[in-house]
Amino acid sequence: MQLLLTACLTWALLHTAESLRCHRCADQACSNTTSVDCPATSTACRTATSVMQTGSTISSTVVKSCSSLLNCTTPLTVETELSVNRGFSREAHTQLCCATDNCNFQTLAVPSTSVNGKHCPSCSSLADSLAGSCSAALSCAGVENSCFNGTTPSGSTQASLLGCMSRNLCFNLAAQASLLGSDARITCKAPWSVRVSAALLTFGLTACKVLV
Repeated sequence: MQLLLTACLTWALLHTAESLRCHRCADQACSNTTSVDCPATSTACRTATSVMQTGSTISSTVVKSCSSLLNCTTPLTVETELSVNRGFSREAHTQLCCATDNCNFQTLAVPSTSVNGKHCPSCSSLADSLAGSCSAALSCAGVENSCFNGTTPSGSTQASLLGCMSRNLCFNLAAQASLLGSDARITCKAPWSVRVSAALLTFGLTACKVLV
């Protein structure tokens, strides 16, 4: 009896649970994937399609991999689109994290780059951001439905952060840190639309006529 108990305890101590299996891109274009055993620290599978835009240059990538829950930054099994747009640069991701074997097989849609009629203040260049002299207006794109403003450390000064973002980033500190840097501090506010801007312009012109 004691020998059996010892054997059971030994098996329990030596036995390791089977690791999660996830799809991983086999090439840079992710045209093919392989199923791999994830390390013990990876408890989720991730698939993400991303768009990076700098000036007029736009590139898209697809990533499928093992991931920790911390690096996912989005709820499990919920396809989520995140986007942050600083005017001179934009980063958008469609992402899905899940926790069953090979659940990240699908390739998600490319985030939209089409303008959506909303506008926010922004910096026209990185130099303006670093100097804190930002006075540009930015047309939001895709799922960007909130304005943001704040600062991030840059050497001995604070660079300005202004632009459009998807509202789901406003309270997702982990995703904010991933996209804007861990030391960024921002607040969100409602964007303005072309219709609202036109109404304000009309009001201003009318007021001027009355005063004149």
